[in-house]
Amino acid sequence: MKVLNIIKSYFLQLILSIVAYLSWIQTIEIANQRYIGKIIRNRSEQDIVATDVTSGLEGGALAMGLICCVCIVMVVWIENSKKSKP
Repeated sequence: MKVLNIIKSYFLQLILSIVAYLSWIQTIEIANQRYIGKIIRNRSEQDIVATDVTSGLEGGALAMGLICCVCIVMVVWIENSKKSKP
């Protein structure tokens, strides 16, 4: 029974890690698409326009980043709860 619980916790940590990685990749893609779109729009209006590096962050990228953070926190929490039990 104890072995089954250990396998379940590692499996859950693996799933959470995969979700965290995929959401992080999606966050980068959303931010880059938004940032590149602003550069293209601004270049068509004027030759050189300065844009903030953080202008790529929008609601979708922020939400995916929060999902990534929650998954990482849950992986750490599961690992700490395994260590604290006698």
